[in-house]
Amino acid sequence: GDLLEPLARIAAVQGHKRPDLLRPMIAVFSGTHGVAQQFYGKDFVQISQSRIDNLTQGKAALKALAGQSGAAFKVYEFGTDYPSEDFTLAPSLSEKDCAAAIAFGMEVVAEAADIIVIGSAGLGAAAAGAGVAHGLFGGGANYWAGGDDIYAKARIQAVEKGIAKHKAMLTDPLEVLRLFGGRDMAGMVGAIIAARHQHIPIILDGYVVCAAAAILHQINPEAIAHCLAGHVSAEPAHRALLDRLDKDPILDLGINIGDGTGGAMAMHLLKAGASTFPKS
Repeated sequence: GDLLEPLARIAAVQGHKRPDLLRPMIAVFSGTHGVAQQFYGKDFVQISQSRIDNLTQGKAALKALAGQSGAAFKVYEFGTDYPSEDFTLAPSLSEKDCAAAIAFGMEVVAEAADIIVIGSAGLGAAAAGAGVAHGLFGGGANYWAGGDDIYAKARIQAVEKGIAKHKAMLTDPLEVLRLFGGRDMAGMVGAIIAARHQHIPIILDGYVVCAAAAILHQINPEAIAHCLAGHVSAEPAHRALLDRLDKDPILDLGINIGDGTGGAMAMHLLKAGASTFPKS
Protein backbone atom coordinates (compact mmCIF):
# COMPACT_ATOMS: atom_id res chain seq x y z
CA GLY A 1 0.00 0.00 0.00
CA ASP A 2 1.10 3.53 0.77
CA LEU A 3 4.09 2.25 2.76
CA LEU A 4 5.72 0.66 -0.26
CA GLU A 5 7.10 3.87 -1.75
CA PRO A 6 8.83 5.17 1.43
CA LEU A 7 10.17 1.69 2.22
CA ALA A 8 11.54 1.36 -1.30
CA ARG A 9 13.14 4.78 -0.98
CA ILE A 10 14.77 3.80 2.31
CA ALA A 11 16.24 0.70 0.68
CA ALA A 12 17.49 2.75 -2.28
CA VAL A 13 19.16 5.32 -0.02
CA GLN A 14 20.82 2.55 1.97
CA GLY A 15 21.89 0.75 -1.20
CA HIS A 16 20.16 -2.43 -0.08
CA LYS A 17 17.61 -4.74 -1.68
CA ARG A 18 15.37 -4.46 1.39
CA PRO A 19 14.97 -1.60 3.87
CA ASP A 20 16.94 -2.01 7.09
CA LEU A 21 15.50 -0.40 10.21
CA LEU A 22 17.39 -2.49 12.71
CA ARG A 23 19.23 0.38 14.43
CA PRO A 24 16.80 3.33 14.41
CA MET A 25 17.59 6.53 16.24
CA ILE A 26 15.55 9.50 17.42
CA ALA A 27 17.66 12.66 17.59
CA VAL A 28 16.14 15.77 19.17
CA PHE A 29 17.87 19.07 18.48
CA SER A 30 17.43 21.72 21.14
CA GLY A 31 18.56 25.28 21.60
CA THR A 32 17.37 28.62 22.89
CA HIS A 33 16.46 31.34 20.41
CA GLY A 34 16.93 34.91 21.54
CA VAL A 35 13.58 35.88 20.07
CA ALA A 36 11.92 33.63 22.67
CA GLN A 37 12.42 36.30 25.32
CA GLN A 38 9.69 38.31 23.59
CA PHE A 39 7.21 35.47 24.20
CA TYR A 40 8.33 33.97 27.51
CA GLY A 41 9.92 36.86 29.38
CA LYS A 42 13.19 37.10 31.27
CA ASP A 43 13.07 33.47 32.46
CA PHE A 44 13.11 32.08 28.91
CA VAL A 45 16.46 30.33 29.35
CA GLN A 46 15.17 28.45 32.39
CA ILE A 47 12.00 27.52 30.53
CA SER A 48 14.13 26.20 27.68
CA GLN A 49 16.16 24.06 30.09
CA SER A 50 12.98 22.67 31.64
CA ARG A 51 11.95 21.39 28.20
CA ILE A 52 15.21 19.51 27.91
CA ASP A 53 14.87 18.12 31.42
CA ASN A 54 11.41 16.82 30.56
CA LEU A 55 12.78 15.03 27.50
CA THR A 56 15.83 13.55 29.19
CA GLN A 57 14.62 12.96 32.75
CA GLY A 58 10.84 13.28 32.66
CA LYS A 59 8.02 11.20 31.24
CA ALA A 60 7.94 12.55 27.69
CA ALA A 61 5.87 10.41 25.33
CA LEU A 62 8.76 10.45 22.87
CA LYS A 63 10.95 8.40 25.19
CA ALA A 64 8.24 5.75 25.47
CA LEU A 65 7.91 5.61 21.69
CA ALA A 66 11.66 5.20 21.35
CA GLY A 67 11.62 2.32 23.80
CA GLN A 68 8.74 0.58 22.05
CA SER A 69 10.50 0.68 18.70
CA GLY A 70 13.93 -0.22 20.05
CA ALA A 71 15.32 3.13 18.93
CA ALA A 72 18.30 4.92 20.41
CA PHE A 73 17.25 8.26 21.88
CA LYS A 74 19.53 11.27 22.16
CA VAL A 75 19.05 14.97 22.75
CA TYR A 76 21.61 17.23 21.09
CA GLU A 77 21.89 20.47 23.03
CA PHE A 78 23.07 23.50 21.08
CA GLY A 79 23.82 25.93 23.89
CA THR A 80 20.52 25.82 25.74
CA ASP A 81 21.88 28.36 28.25
CA TYR A 82 23.60 30.36 25.49
CA PRO A 83 20.77 31.87 23.42
CA SER A 84 21.18 32.94 19.83
CA GLU A 85 20.59 36.61 19.10
CA ASP A 86 17.05 37.93 18.81
CA PHE A 87 16.58 37.95 15.03
CA THR A 88 14.36 41.03 15.20
CA LEU A 89 17.43 43.00 16.32
CA ALA A 90 20.44 41.23 14.77
CA PRO A 91 21.38 38.10 12.82
CA SER A 92 20.60 35.02 14.89
CA LEU A 93 24.15 33.69 14.44
CA SER A 94 27.56 34.87 13.39
CA GLU A 95 29.12 33.11 10.42
CA LYS A 96 31.50 31.29 12.78
CA ASP A 97 28.74 30.12 15.12
CA CYS A 98 26.57 28.97 12.23
CA ALA A 99 29.41 26.91 10.74
CA ALA A 100 30.25 25.41 14.14
CA ALA A 101 26.63 24.36 14.72
CA ILE A 102 26.43 22.75 11.28
CA ALA A 103 29.60 20.81 12.07
CA PHE A 104 28.28 19.68 15.46
CA GLY A 105 25.05 18.48 13.87
CA MET A 106 27.05 16.23 11.58
CA GLU A 107 28.08 14.21 14.63
CA VAL A 108 24.66 12.52 14.60
CA VAL A 109 25.95 9.95 12.08
CA ALA A 110 28.57 8.77 14.59
CA GLU A 111 25.86 6.74 16.34
CA ALA A 112 25.85 4.23 13.43
CA ALA A 113 22.06 4.30 13.06
CA ASP A 114 20.51 2.97 9.87
CA ILE A 115 17.62 5.47 9.98
CA ILE A 116 17.27 8.70 11.97
CA VAL A 117 14.21 10.66 13.10
CA ILE A 118 15.01 14.35 13.64
CA GLY A 119 12.89 16.30 16.09
CA SER A 120 13.05 19.83 17.51
CA ALA A 121 12.75 21.07 21.08
CA GLY A 122 14.16 24.57 20.70
CA LEU A 123 12.47 27.38 22.60
CA GLY A 124 11.48 30.02 20.06
CA ALA A 125 12.16 27.57 17.23
CA ALA A 126 8.66 27.97 15.77
CA ALA A 127 9.36 31.66 15.16
CA ALA A 128 12.80 30.83 13.76
CA GLY A 129 11.31 28.22 11.43
CA ALA A 130 8.70 30.69 10.24
CA GLY A 131 11.40 33.28 9.64
CA VAL A 132 13.38 30.79 7.58
CA ALA A 133 10.31 29.78 5.55
CA HIS A 134 9.39 33.42 4.92
CA GLY A 135 12.98 34.25 3.96
CA LEU A 136 13.11 31.35 1.50
CA PHE A 137 9.67 31.51 -0.07
CA GLY A 138 8.25 34.97 0.57
CA GLY A 139 4.56 35.43 1.28
CA GLY A 140 3.10 36.90 4.43
CA ALA A 141 4.38 36.48 7.98
CA ASN A 142 0.88 35.44 9.08
CA TYR A 143 0.97 32.64 6.49
CA TRP A 144 4.18 31.13 7.89
CA ALA A 145 3.93 32.13 11.55
CA GLY A 146 0.21 31.98 12.25
CA GLY A 147 -1.57 29.54 14.50
CA ASP A 148 -4.18 29.22 17.21
CA ASP A 149 -1.79 29.30 20.18
CA ILE A 150 -1.39 32.24 22.54
CA TYR A 151 1.94 33.28 21.00
CA ALA A 152 0.77 33.44 17.37
CA LYS A 153 0.26 37.21 17.22
CA ALA A 154 3.63 37.94 18.82
CA ARG A 155 5.31 35.37 16.56
CA ILE A 156 3.86 36.98 13.43
CA GLN A 157 5.04 40.40 14.58
CA ALA A 158 8.52 39.05 15.31
CA VAL A 159 8.82 37.51 11.84
CA GLU A 160 7.62 40.74 10.22
CA LYS A 161 10.25 42.71 12.14
CA GLY A 162 12.95 40.21 11.31
CA ILE A 163 12.21 40.23 7.60
CA ALA A 164 12.14 44.03 7.55
CA LYS A 165 15.44 44.15 9.45
CA HIS A 166 17.30 41.69 7.22
CA LYS A 167 15.55 42.14 3.87
CA ALA A 168 18.68 43.32 2.09
CA MET A 169 20.66 40.33 3.41
CA LEU A 170 18.33 37.56 2.16
CA THR A 171 20.78 36.68 -0.59
CA ASP A 172 20.98 32.88 -0.39
CA PRO A 173 19.56 29.98 1.67
CA LEU A 174 22.54 29.63 3.99
CA GLU A 175 22.36 33.32 4.81
CA VAL A 176 18.66 32.89 5.63
CA LEU A 177 19.69 30.11 8.03
CA ARG A 178 22.24 32.36 9.71
CA LEU A 179 19.85 35.28 10.00
CA PHE A 180 16.93 33.36 11.52
CA GLY A 181 17.76 29.75 12.27
CA GLY A 182 19.71 29.53 15.51
CA ARG A 183 22.18 26.82 16.47
CA ASP A 184 19.69 23.97 16.65
CA MET A 185 18.38 24.52 13.12
CA ALA A 186 21.94 24.88 11.81
CA GLY A 187 22.68 21.57 13.53
CA MET A 188 19.75 19.95 11.73
CA VAL A 189 21.18 21.15 8.42
CA GLY A 190 24.50 19.55 9.32
CA ALA A 191 22.82 16.29 10.32
CA ILE A 192 20.91 16.10 7.04
CA ILE A 193 24.07 16.74 5.02
CA ALA A 194 26.09 14.11 6.91
CA ALA A 195 23.32 11.53 6.61
CA ARG A 196 23.16 12.15 2.85
CA HIS A 197 26.86 11.31 2.54
CA GLN A 198 26.53 8.25 4.80
CA HIS A 199 23.46 6.89 2.95
CA ILE A 200 21.30 7.12 6.07
CA PRO A 201 17.59 7.87 5.54
CA ILE A 202 16.16 10.75 7.56
CA ILE A 203 12.60 11.06 8.83
CA LEU A 204 11.71 14.72 9.16
CA ASP A 205 9.35 15.48 12.02
CA GLY A 206 7.55 18.81 12.36
CA TYR A 207 7.53 22.30 10.89
CA VAL A 208 10.87 23.46 12.29
CA VAL A 209 12.77 20.40 11.06
CA CYS A 210 11.20 20.74 7.63
CA ALA A 211 12.18 24.43 7.56
CA ALA A 212 15.78 23.36 8.17
CA ALA A 213 15.50 20.82 5.33
CA ALA A 214 14.10 23.58 3.10
CA ILE A 215 17.44 25.41 3.37
CA LEU A 216 19.15 22.51 1.59
CA HIS A 217 16.25 21.94 -0.79
CA GLN A 218 16.57 25.51 -2.03
CA ILE A 219 20.26 24.94 -2.73
CA ASN A 220 19.65 21.62 -4.48
CA PRO A 221 16.47 19.50 -4.18
CA GLU A 222 18.58 16.33 -4.41
CA ALA A 223 20.25 17.30 -1.14
CA ILE A 224 17.19 16.02 0.73
CA ALA A 225 16.37 13.07 -1.54
CA HIS A 226 17.15 10.77 1.41
CA CYS A 227 14.56 12.50 3.61
CA LEU A 228 11.00 11.36 4.28
CA ALA A 229 8.23 13.44 5.87
CA GLY A 230 7.16 11.51 8.93
CA HIS A 231 3.87 13.36 9.35
CA VAL A 232 2.06 16.62 8.78
CA SER A 233 1.51 18.37 12.08
CA ALA A 234 -1.29 20.62 13.26
CA GLU A 235 0.86 23.70 12.61
CA PRO A 236 -0.98 25.60 9.85
CA ALA A 237 1.98 26.15 7.51
CA HIS A 238 3.50 22.68 7.79
CA ARG A 239 1.57 21.23 4.86
CA ALA A 240 2.45 24.25 2.70
CA LEU A 241 6.10 23.71 3.53
CA LEU A 242 5.88 19.99 2.67
CA ASP A 243 4.31 20.92 -0.67
CA ARG A 244 7.31 23.10 -1.47
CA LEU A 245 9.64 20.25 -0.50
CA ASP A 246 7.60 17.84 -2.64
CA LYS A 247 7.22 15.50 0.33
CA ASP A 248 4.08 13.48 1.08
CA PRO A 249 3.64 12.86 4.81
CA ILE A 250 3.43 9.26 5.96
CA LEU A 251 0.97 10.14 8.76
CA ASP A 252 -1.65 12.84 9.30
CA LEU A 253 -2.77 12.55 12.91
CA GLY A 254 -3.14 16.20 13.94
CA ILE A 255 -0.12 16.01 16.25
CA ASN A 256 0.73 19.50 17.49
CA ILE A 257 4.25 18.95 18.78
CA GLY A 258 7.47 18.87 16.78
CA ASP A 259 9.80 17.08 19.17
CA GLY A 260 9.93 13.93 17.06
CA THR A 261 6.73 12.23 18.24
CA GLY A 262 5.07 12.09 14.80
CA GLY A 263 8.29 11.00 13.14
CA ALA A 264 8.78 8.28 15.75
CA MET A 265 5.27 6.96 15.08
CA ALA A 266 5.98 6.93 11.35
CA MET A 267 9.28 5.14 11.93
CA HIS A 268 7.51 2.54 14.09
CA LEU A 269 5.06 1.88 11.26
CA LEU A 270 7.84 1.72 8.67
CA LYS A 271 9.77 -0.69 10.83
CA ALA A 272 6.75 -2.98 10.98
CA GLY A 273 6.40 -2.76 7.21
CA ALA A 274 10.08 -3.50 6.66
CA SER A 275 9.76 -6.71 8.67
CA THR A 276 7.45 -8.11 5.98
CA PHE A 277 10.13 -7.91 3.28
CA PRO A 278 11.80 -11.23 2.46
CA LYS A 279 15.19 -11.76 4.09
CA SER A 280 16.92 -12.44 0.80
